[in-house]
Amino acid sequence: MKLKSFIFFAFAMALVLAACQPEGPKTPKSNNGKAAPEISALYDQKCAICHGRDGKLMVGGAPDLTQSKLSLEERIALITSGKNTMPPQKGILSEEQIEALARYVDKFK
Repeated sequence: MKLKSFIFFAFAMALVLAACQPEGPKTPKSNNGKAAPEISALYDQKCAICHGRDGKLMVGGAPDLTQSKLSLEERIALITSGKNTMPPQKGILSEEQIEALARYVDKFK
């Protein structure tokens, strides 16, 4: 049983570390109000590991984004500073990318 717990922990840590990749290209905002493909790809790279592609995966205590009551400003602050096992993205992502991700999760509500 200890081996299974160790393997799960090692796997979870590998996923968290994978989310801490260096900044990619700037994420443009779409002109039609819909999420640009780059924003979706950034979410998949940085967030879906724990939150899932549908916002419901909840690995390692990650909240269900479909149930989130946070305001846009609160989501921006959370993504910027991180919380618990969620790594801060300040200095990794641009302010525009962080805001785009904060707006993107509205699609799960």
